[in-house]
Parts: sequence; C-alpha cells; structure tokens
Amino acid sequence: MSSETPARPGTSKGAVRRGTAPAVVGPRWLDHLIHVHPVTTVAMFTPVIAVCVWLSLGEAGGWQLAGWAAAGYVTWTLSEYWGHRIVLHYEPEKGFGARLHYILHGIHHDYPTDPRRSILSPLLSIPMVGGTIYLSSGLGSLPLIFGAGYTFGYLTYDLFHLYLHLATPRSRLMRHLRSLHMRHHFRDDTKGFGISAPYWDELFGTSIARQARSGEPVA
Repeated sequence: MSSETPARPGTSKGAVRRGTAPAVVGPRWLDHLIHVHPVTTVAMFTPVIAVCVWLSLGEAGGWQLAGWAAAGYVTWTLSEYWGHRIVLHYEPEKGFGARLHYILHGIHHDYPTDPRRSILSPLLSIPMVGGTIYLSSGLGSLPLIFGAGYTFGYLTYDLFHLYLHLATPRSRLMRHLRSLHMRHHFRDDTKGFGISAPYWDELFGTSIARQARSGEPVA
C-alpha cells in the first residue's frame, strides 16, 4: 500500500485528513479516470437517461411508463443500500482487496470534503448502470424507462451525497439527512448505509438514527 494511504482500523470513525486527497495511483491522469469530477458524471449519465426515455416513448401508456420508471428508481435505492453496506464497506485487512477498498471508498472516508471522492467511481457506476439496463431491458424485456429510472436514481444519489458533504442544508429534512450521514462518517460506519433512502436502514436494522453519541440505543 502506498505511503500516502493511511492505516485504517476495522471500522472508521471519521476523517483522518481533510481537503483534497492525493492521487491513489501513480499517474495523475489515471487517478482522474478512477475518481471523476461531478460534472463528468452528469455528462456521462444524463444522455443515458434521455436515450432510455426517448426509446421508451410509445411502448406503453403514460402511467405504465411512470410506474416502470418508479420501479427503476426504487431498484436503485436498494442498490445504493446493499452496495454501500456489502461492497463499499467490505474491508479486507491487507493485500489487493484492502488497496481496492481504499481506492473505491476508504479514501472518501478519509477525505470527505474532496468532491471527486464523494462521487461514485466509474469503476462501479458504469458496470452498475450498464449491467442493470442490460439485464432489465436486454434480457428481461422491461421498458428502457426502467433503466432511465435506475440511472436517474443513481445520478441524483451522487449529487445528493455531494450536497450533504459540501453544503449547509437549511431545510429540516436536509439537515436531518445530513446528520444521519455524518453519524455514519464520524460515529459508526457499520450503520447508516442508505444515504438518499435511509428508510432501508430502518427496515434492515442498520438505522443510525436511534443511537446516542456513546453508541448506545436511544431510549
């Protein structure tokens, strides 16, 4: 592991460093392919949503298309929760797995204010979006608008996650959601995996909203 990669315990309880993270690989151009700017993500996936919607027009009635789009969005929220819980927080102690974890997610916990590290790496986002569209519409014969809903869910999640890290929310709802996510970063990263959809934490028993500062359940 690179000397720039901080030693991490089994569960992180907050940022080790602040500001802009160093490159996770030698060549900086490669680092910028692994961790892209938020604008790049928007430019990559907005056309995917537009094409899926366009090709879906006329396949079914308006309400039916809206239902498939909503189903795609809900499917994304489950991907967000389980991907965050199982994939991004699977932390091997050493070797290539530990290095890969740090590149894909560990560095975000160490540098939570770096915008490029708050956006899901294309190493994950492209296979997730592309694979879902292929399986649902290529093999499953679902309307492409299902993929549009899934991709919209992913893109809004990424921007929402960035907002929670870099902005100061004023509405009660946004302050609450930011509080939940900051608890995941700075109190207990074994809970609070649903960022834009925290209701899955309630359902699957990983809610961080019911913990006091000591980590004990709130009475």
